[in-house]
Amino acid sequence: MKLETVEILSIASGGVNEDRAGVAPRLAWVIDGATDVVPEPLTAWPSDAAWFAAGMHDLAETLHPSPSFSLADLPELVAERLAARFAADAKRTPAGRDEHPSASAIVVRTIEGDTLEYVSVGDCTLIVDSGGHRTQVGVDEENAGDRWVVDALKERKESAKPMTRADLWPQLRAQRARMNTPTGYGVFSITAPPRSMIRHGTIPLAPESRILLASDGLMRLVDVFRRYTAARLFDAAWTTGLDPLFDELRALETADADCTRHPRAKTSDDTSAVLLRATVSP
Repeated sequence: MKLETVEILSIASGGVNEDRAGVAPRLAWVIDGATDVVPEPLTAWPSDAAWFAAGMHDLAETLHPSPSFSLADLPELVAERLAARFAADAKRTPAGRDEHPSASAIVVRTIEGDTLEYVSVGDCTLIVDSGGHRTQVGVDEENAGDRWVVDALKERKESAKPMTRADLWPQLRAQRARMNTPTGYGVFSITAPPRSMIRHGTIPLAPESRILLASDGLMRLVDVFRRYTAARLFDAAWTTGLDPLFDELRALETADADCTRHPRAKTSDDTSAVLLRATVSP
């Protein structure tokens, strides 16, 4: 079985795209760089998030894992390779873990002819429709969509002063400092996440299986704006393509630019997705 690219799209929310999406022989991925919480980037790039996403993307493009290689080992490989690059590229040593560049990502590949292997760390999403049976990998809706931001805003609901991103900054940094620690959360970074935070597994593939990989930017249509369920979003992507969904997302973000009706950390988010079809190898 091989992966046929149906559509791939990655669009920045502003001047710099901190997402990446790509396809290589029998391999595909979506990478969502975590927006910096440092006053200025440690690298020469516009953001360290963009630096990390680009570095992981480049690594994925050259990755030709042997049958003995498990995608479960990819977070450790990424940490090893990009930690060395970061040490060479950074203007100074990070003051703490909150200054480490990082990204959520999901990577898939076909193995053993009719099996899809996946690894996911963070909040990107994979949906596979194989012979009418659907499998979804990623965070559940209750823990997605800037849930902690919603809670923080509720705490300030009684206050006459609205909460701003500056108000969230200390919490953003405190959260980031807990990345890849046993009591924190897992991401791809220059340190590897605990194994317990790595989602890894396999999914049987029937011929003509349909696959969607999406960054949390696109999944805002599900968990922030509530316009779709994950199943309906998948159907829409395969019916109309990605462009109309991306346009709908940007329109919703623009209509709620102050983030009051739909609380979230950023007004607009970089958005990436890949549509794939599993076809029988010639």
